[in-house]
Amino acid sequence: MQELATDQSDELVFIDENDALFFTQETALNLPQKGWKILIVDDEAEVHQVTELALSDFVLEGRTLNFIHAYSGQEAKQLIQAHPDTAVIFLDVVMETDDAGLQVVKYIREELGNQLVRIILRTGQPGQAPESLVVVNYGIDDYKTKTELTSQRMFISIVTALRAFSTFMKALETSHNLELEILQRKEIEAALRISEANEREKAEQLERSLHQLQHTQVQLVQSEKMSTLGQLVAGVAHEINNPVNFIHGNLTHANEYMQDLLDLLMLYQAEYPTPTAAVQAKAMAIEVEFLTQDLPKLLASMRVGTERIREIVKSLRIFSRLDEADAKAVDLHDGIDSTLLILDNRLKACSAHEAIAVVKEYGVLPHVECCGGQLNQVFMNILSNAIDALEDSMRAGAQRIISEPGAIGAPPQLTPTIYIRTQVSEPGWVMIQIADNGPGMPETVRQRLFEPFFTTKELGRGTGLGMSISAQIVTEKHNGSLQCFSTLEQGTEFVLKLPIQQPQ
Repeated sequence: MQELATDQSDELVFIDENDALFFTQETALNLPQKGWKILIVDDEAEVHQVTELALSDFVLEGRTLNFIHAYSGQEAKQLIQAHPDTAVIFLDVVMETDDAGLQVVKYIREELGNQLVRIILRTGQPGQAPESLVVVNYGIDDYKTKTELTSQRMFISIVTALRAFSTFMKALETSHNLELEILQRKEIEAALRISEANEREKAEQLERSLHQLQHTQVQLVQSEKMSTLGQLVAGVAHEINNPVNFIHGNLTHANEYMQDLLDLLMLYQAEYPTPTAAVQAKAMAIEVEFLTQDLPKLLASMRVGTERIREIVKSLRIFSRLDEADAKAVDLHDGIDSTLLILDNRLKACSAHEAIAVVKEYGVLPHVECCGGQLNQVFMNILSNAIDALEDSMRAGAQRIISEPGAIGAPPQLTPTIYIRTQVSEPGWVMIQIADNGPGMPETVRQRLFEPFFTTKELGRGTGLGMSISAQIVTEKHNGSLQCFSTLEQGTEFVLKLPIQQPQ
């Protein structure tokens, strides 16, 4: 053993010459410049020299040691702050004060928050800092007296400390990488959520555009259809109206001429009671008495027929209202009555079903500002559907009676009826209720009733546009509402509400 240094206050530090073998097993040639930072804190220069000499050839994990020197606790604080990546500190306890080293430990752990650096506390005066108290109360990693630190023990201490430091650094790096990965994944997830939201918004926008396009297409098709139908109806009504008016107007004159001729015939019979045989034969052949009685009735029936045709023509003109593109004050009762007149043939009894009754409960309604032709179309759609439902119900009932004649407990057959009620529901609003006592409809059908192209009728009987267009006319064109209420086996009711005056 060779004595290297002595001090009056510190114990001797020895280096065994054979211990140097531990430090020369790894070569420092061609190693990266960055090495392990070792901070030596001691107020004696010889301790610095001895420590650096003992570890001069040390290599671990391909890295040498870079020594930093501090000769007081205050200087150590400054250097550790400037070199936060220091791996190991050899720290003396007693320097400018008896607890200067302990204050450095406290500063590093508490104020700087540096828990990575490995601190090897070494002292030449162990009584000043009892090992048990220091280990418990301060964040040190090893406690040695200077007499213990032979080269071999120093080697073991530095290897242990550096490996612990390396493990902590790798764990910290792994943790940091995990945090980065988690952050990146969160950013990717956020970007995916944003992208998904954008795509969902695009899909919803596309769906809205498609829905709007369908509505526009339906409106265009129906507008063109109704325009053509209106022109056709108006043209037919005009063509019928002229000859009918001619016939109706001439019936008055024909009736007068016929009455004059009958008067002349009666006068002739009175003046010449005994006609010739030829006149008597002709009179008997043509049944003069029957003609004088039936001819006035014939002309009267012709007048009734022409008046009926004129009413139908008037209803057609009211229904089409080709000259009323803009909203104007309209009597809704006229529109409903004209629609019923057009549908009168379907309401009558026939071989397939009995007559459908119509019960009207008209309230006192003011004229409503609206497009009469469009609302008549709504009335036509609702009433046609009600007639369809009642006809289907009657056909089904007839088939049931045929297939189960005399069935016990069969419900009594109600008279198929359509109920129409109008009233002022609240100030500024009118309400039209159209109901039937038909079979009703399931809730699934009722919920889709106003969807474009939705129909429950067989091919050729319906397009699925009637109720959709009706809803658009009422809600979009007239700022009203159209609702449907239905119960199976009880019937269906449509409630239409309209403002008396359209908002400006």
